[in-house]
Amino acid sequence: MKRSDLRDAWEEMLTGRSFVLACHERPDGDCLGASLALSRALSAHGKNAYVLSSDGVPDHYRFLPGSGDVVRSTEGLEFDVAVLVDSELTKRAGEQGKALERAPLQVRVDHHPSPDGFGRIRVVDSAASSTCEIVAELLEANDIAIDADTATLLFAGIVFDTGGFRFQNTSPRTLEIASQLASRGAKPSVISREVFESRPLRAMKLLGVALESLELVDDGRIVYGRIAHDDFTALGATDADSEGAVNQVASVKGPIVAILFREPQPGSVRVSLRSRDGFDVNRIARVFEGGGHAAAAGCTVNGTLDEAVVRVLAEVRRWMES
Repeated sequence: MKRSDLRDAWEEMLTGRSFVLACHERPDGDCLGASLALSRALSAHGKNAYVLSSDGVPDHYRFLPGSGDVVRSTEGLEFDVAVLVDSELTKRAGEQGKALERAPLQVRVDHHPSPDGFGRIRVVDSAASSTCEIVAELLEANDIAIDADTATLLFAGIVFDTGGFRFQNTSPRTLEIASQLASRGAKPSVISREVFESRPLRAMKLLGVALESLELVDDGRIVYGRIAHDDFTALGATDADSEGAVNQVASVKGPIVAILFREPQPGSVRVSLRSRDGFDVNRIARVFEGGGHAAAAGCTVNGTLDEAVVRVLAEVRRWMES
């Protein structure tokens, strides 16, 4: 985005007095990092700012500064500005999403490619690696100082959404911003360890279930894994424990599309899709009212696990043949 657009957006945001910054369901490092960093910047300008996550904060993100102040409900909160972070639609914020629509001023800060969606003010750049990269640009354009805690938050989001700078969304600008954040106090090795290497035992066993289930189909063009509801129950795990597992599925050599099907609750299957060689899985996700990026997207399919596998694979094949 242009610096002038970032300055205009920030100036208009500051006309508000009290803010709620809403994360999507199953909040990840990018969503939490961006929300908490924005909250700190707004608080420094004398605003009341609350970070909202219907699903709370996963254990391995509790190292993030300010994570202990995240609220799970808007009940009792007064706010005149609602900021939807790292999502395009309020339904992505879970059961609290509808509450955002009552705010007089509505803002979206996001890097997902969608011309529509929530917000009169839209700080959106689909070319950015992450929403945290956009927030870093927003703060820089408005001469807002970034201290060590804010740098940690933004670095965590960038490192998560780039897979430790391995994914194709890593640009020269991404690396430049990451370097600046490190110079301001973010500790890359510590943050990377917390984001990628601090999982409970149940999460590692859940990954084992996914990997054991892997199947190659369509002459090796598709690989998919599945985690059934019974697997979650047996391990005492939640869907948050499956974060990042799809990237391990996608590490199988050869397939164009990698898919992980997860059934944390009966009758509802969450689907994560990854691709290579330019195949756009976002268009697959959108068929099921999901979304994301060309190389990484997700959706939820109602029905049994077997039904979801059949429906999604059929859609992938349809696009492959078109």
